[in-house]
Amino acid sequence: MLSLLGKINIKWTIAVTIVAVTWVNLNLERWKSRDVIIQDVVHYNSYLPAFFYEHDLTLSFLSDTINKHIESKLYAPKFTPDNKPVIKMSMGMSVTYLPFFTLAHIYSKLFNYPADGFSEPYHIAILFSSLFYYVIGLIFLWKILRMHFSERLSCLSLFCLTFGTNVLYYLTVTAGMTHIVDFTLIAAFTFYTIKWQENPSLKYAFFIGLIGGLLTLIRPINILIFIFFLLFGVNSGKDFRVKIKLYFSKKFHLATIVIIVTVVFSPQMLYWKYITGRFFFNSYVGEHFYFDNPHIAEALFGFRKGWLVYTPIMIFSLTGFFFLRENLKRFLIPLVVFSLVYLYVAFSWWCWWYGGSFGQRALIDIYPLLAITFTALLAKIQEQKVAMRKLAYFLITSLILLNLFQTVQARYNIIHYDSMTPQNYFRVFFTITEKPDHEKYLKHPDYEKALRGEDED
Repeated sequence: MLSLLGKINIKWTIAVTIVAVTWVNLNLERWKSRDVIIQDVVHYNSYLPAFFYEHDLTLSFLSDTINKHIESKLYAPKFTPDNKPVIKMSMGMSVTYLPFFTLAHIYSKLFNYPADGFSEPYHIAILFSSLFYYVIGLIFLWKILRMHFSERLSCLSLFCLTFGTNVLYYLTVTAGMTHIVDFTLIAAFTFYTIKWQENPSLKYAFFIGLIGGLLTLIRPINILIFIFFLLFGVNSGKDFRVKIKLYFSKKFHLATIVIIVTVVFSPQMLYWKYITGRFFFNSYVGEHFYFDNPHIAEALFGFRKGWLVYTPIMIFSLTGFFFLRENLKRFLIPLVVFSLVYLYVAFSWWCWWYGGSFGQRALIDIYPLLAITFTALLAKIQEQKVAMRKLAYFLITSLILLNLFQTVQARYNIIHYDSMTPQNYFRVFFTITEKPDHEKYLKHPDYEKALRGEDED
């Protein structure tokens, strides 16, 4: 790792990421088994074929067709109390898919594939859209880190996030989900927040509103990112008073942000109004947050989906919070407050393990912010004696290799998608073949109890 540190740069980091992810995706060939537009991606994608091919966002065609069963699977709507089909997810991901959907449509027309939104070219397009957006996210994150750290440490941090966390899994095995796009948008949002706070301008306010609006359109929970915006630079009571004065002096900027967020989110409100008669509607029908029963400890440390169990390298990121006071004070309070609120809200969701996934996918979204604390620790490590640095980088290298191996295990369901236990974790540790009688070592979630907000026995 020390020799790597001497050679690493942003071009090298991006090139390695593109080559590695492309190689894995080409070998997995998920499009051949129509394995991209599945599960949650079905809901994210539904707006596009419904609008462009069926010309019917009410999904009424699902009740008319002789292929009702097949098309219901491809759209998988929820139903309102008066039994109208409604697309479950908000439409933000469809917006991000649209350029790739268009390319897939053109390709399908040229090479005689069904131009219906579901043939192989559409799967390929969504698959590689994740890599495209991730590279943009890396560039924004690199710019943020370079404001405070050396190029080598900044790039090393990006490398560790890519290959030492569950990011790689969501660039390959389950590419197409929201989390990589959220990663990129939060990186961009953070960058423009810093720029606006250092030099308030309407241009930066416009980008903050646009990105914040798209984040909210993708996942309404993402509106929490404005906590970071509002608190950035606050490290004391005096800082808070100065910040309030700044906001009062820039009321037009703040109004611009609010208006743009509202405009970007308005298509979703219009869709809900069109389908349900209400501008705001919980299209996750029957699914709720239970704020009186969060599962933060299980989400971080449990063997079913514990973040630090399956992404242990992020212990470095948590440790890095302690070093923000030295040179990065303006990040401390906003990162602490935002992270605590985000953890509480994210893990108050009824399905706190977030279904079939590898590790805690809900936290990938905020990795750009956690990269700051991660790199802060790397910078502290660089100040230590050679022996301590070697030990730290040996540990980082080991954790990256562990993550790569566990990603393979998750790919083949050796690490079970939602039912892991401590016994099974250690039983399959460093194995890539399914053990006999593995079922008796699993504990399947009680989804019915979880939906009611009840704890498992």
